[in-house]
Order: sequence, then structure tokens, then C-alpha cells
Amino acid sequence: MPGRPPPGRAGRVWLVERADVARRAAELLDHKQQLLRGEQRRLSALAERTGEQWRELAAEADSWCARALVAGGGDDLRRGAIGARDAHAQLTWTTQAGVTYPSTARTELPPLPVLGANVALTRAADAYRRALDAAVRHAAASAAAALVTTELTGTTRRLRAIRERWLPDLRAQLDQLDLRVDENEREEITRLRWARPGPGASPEDHP
Repeated sequence: MPGRPPPGRAGRVWLVERADVARRAAELLDHKQQLLRGEQRRLSALAERTGEQWRELAAEADSWCARALVAGGGDDLRRGAIGARDAHAQLTWTTQAGVTYPSTARTELPPLPVLGANVALTRAADAYRRALDAAVRHAAASAAAALVTTELTGTTRRLRAIRERWLPDLRAQLDQLDLRVDENEREEITRLRWARPGPGASPEDHP
């Protein structure tokens, strides 16, 4: 905790104000932590689901490609690859609970090239295109889950620091300050009592 409290009752006000700030910060971080945990669960499940889809589509594409090559589609495959254009991924980003991450993803694919009369090769090309789109969606979901997890880890660490270190330290300082103030007040009362002349006493009776 930065700074040192001033002495006396001003220090008590100083500590109480900072304890209130710490409690409000803990409440906000606790709310943020709950939001991030829910989003982390959702995104982790989405990443797992899209990963399964990607692997299934990739296996299907590999299977069709193997059939096409067995049927003599190697030349058609090489001709189709000539002049092929790149695919482009488009991401939509969102921000929640202080973290920005990809919310949706889609792939812009070039037109399917003419691959001759080999049906298996056409089926393989279509499966690869769908597998690529699934891979992009899986990559976006995985990145989103990782970003949210990182933010959740930091939020949990800050919340723990406030609850386990900052607030207990402030309470301890407040208790010590109250004790010192009480002791000073008792000493002042005692000093005034001894300094006050008793009934019938003359000022000469006191040094």
C-alpha cells in the first residue's frame, strides 16, 4: 500500500478511506472474476467443439484425397494447384470485463478450381475447404479462451492481493492507531487530573 498514514485521528480517517477503497476494489474484481469464469467455460467448450470439427473434417479430406490419388488424380491435383489463390480469415472482436478477444471468425475462400472428372478429388477439395474454415474458427476460439484465461489469472491475483495483504494490513494499522490514540487520550486525562488543583487546595500546593 503506497503512502503512510498521518499521526493521530487524521491517520484514522486516512486509513478508513483507503480500506473503503480496497473493499470497493475487491467487490469490483470479484464481479469481474465471476464474469470471466463464465466466459472462460463457454470459450473453452467452444474451442474443444471446434477442434473436434476441424480434426474430423481434416481426416475426411485426407481420406478423399487418398482415394483420388489411388484413382490417378495426381495430375488433376497438380493442375488445380497452379494459380490457386489465398484464403482470407476475418475475425470479429468483442470486449468484455476488460479483455478484448475474437468472438466470431469466418474464412473467405477462392472459387473451387476445376479438377477434372475425378469425383474423389472434388470431394477432397470441398472437405479441405470446410476443414480450413473449421481450423480458423478453432484458432479464434482457442485464442479467445487463452486471452480470457490470462485476464482471469491476473484478476484473481489482484483480488487475492487485496483480500490477503492490503485489507489485513490496513486493518492492522487501524487497530494499532486506535490503540495509540486511546493510550494518548488516557495519558492526557491522567495528566490533566494531576494538574488540576483539588478542593481546598491552593496553587502553592502544586509544583
